[in-house]
Amino acid sequence: MRKNLTLQLVTAAAACFLALGVNGCKKAEAPAPEAKAAAPAEQPKENQEADKAAAPAAAASPTAAAADDDPGPAKTVTVWHAYRDAERAALDRLIEHWNGKHKNTQIQALSVPPDAIIDKFQVAVPNGNGPDIMIFAHDKIGVWARDGLIQPLGEFATPDRLKRFMPQTVKPLVFEKNLYGLPLAYKSLVLFYNKKMVPTPPTSLTQLVEVAKGFTKPDAESFGLAYEAANLYFHGPFLLGAGGAVFDDAGALKIDSPEAKKAIDTVRGLYKDAKILPQGTVSGFVITSMFNDGKVPFVLQGPWFIGEIEKGVEWGVAVLPELEPGKPLRPFLGSEAALVSAKTQNKDAALRVIDYLTSDEAALTRIEVGKQMVANIKTYEMPKWGDDPVVKVFRAQAETAVPMPSSAEMSAVWTPYNAALQKAIYGDTKAEEALAEAQKRATDDIAKMKK
Repeated sequence: MRKNLTLQLVTAAAACFLALGVNGCKKAEAPAPEAKAAAPAEQPKENQEADKAAAPAAAASPTAAAADDDPGPAKTVTVWHAYRDAERAALDRLIEHWNGKHKNTQIQALSVPPDAIIDKFQVAVPNGNGPDIMIFAHDKIGVWARDGLIQPLGEFATPDRLKRFMPQTVKPLVFEKNLYGLPLAYKSLVLFYNKKMVPTPPTSLTQLVEVAKGFTKPDAESFGLAYEAANLYFHGPFLLGAGGAVFDDAGALKIDSPEAKKAIDTVRGLYKDAKILPQGTVSGFVITSMFNDGKVPFVLQGPWFIGEIEKGVEWGVAVLPELEPGKPLRPFLGSEAALVSAKTQNKDAALRVIDYLTSDEAALTRIEVGKQMVANIKTYEMPKWGDDPVVKVFRAQAETAVPMPSSAEMSAVWTPYNAALQKAIYGDTKAEEALAEAQKRATDDIAKMKK
């Protein structure tokens, strides 16, 4: 009954979106389900035979990849992404099967390092270069739409297509009443833990700190908790858990709020007082290495991390612990989508590829091989995935997660906010001073954007 209701509501929302625009569709939205804590999850058993079978099944489906009926002359659709490890393997497998069935339309993928893909895209597209399709999180949609780098999907976003997806993964892709992409997966942070070191994960931050102290040995380069503390995305659980936000309900900046100060003071305490965080900033690659080497029992990471854990490491995931009683740490929710470049010369072909990559059949490959939390509803109606303990944790965490702001103004926030975190957590600058500086810098940058 509930599954049928969800599908009906998604279909109604899609039809309303196309007819009236986003502001006219509020009644069609599904009510937010009550958040429920999921039990700590064990890692899934490796199933190589299932992995091998998933992609051919997706590629062979008439929906996912029809016979070679590509109209017009031969063409190549380029896709840029920042996937690595399992996620990249899943995408490569899907592309291989598409290319085997479509001689006139070939897909060519380019993997770009995560720290370079934004700049590369923003420089290439205005010059008439860049990809036909960009795979990226929704938070850049506002600025990329404003700058003419991506284009809305228009009539391609039919009710039949939109009803494939979880509603909360579609809504963040709308900017100024236009839908700019189809969702591939949703992402949020959860607590990963080493089961050999910690059999049962903590349910409160206080408990996490006490357990983490027992594993902190700076001389051995071992620490109790590791995450990118000076990055706003990873700081999100503390900011949002404390009741803070980047913008208020009216869209005004609230970087220097009391709640934001409380969040920084909390993290500063983890570093300077409890001393459970690594000394100085660490990259994602270092955190992965520490976890695989048993140098840290707890990390804050997203679903992409699953594919980076080495075989033999006994791990589990759990929803983020409570900051204080009744106030859970709340991560940002990201909707990762396939976006169409505004400068593509192959729009029709690009849309056909996006339709394939976001199909229910392709989603099976992306969750099986790529370990992604896919946006497709039908995937979770299958017992294998609906009952999967890891998937359950991510879906439970998504109920308390907050979508990342996608407004163009958000592009002016990341750099000053990250600088504030660096100064206040690892340096000697007081939180209120660092946040005030970030507020002023972001305000000035936004004002320049609007001139």
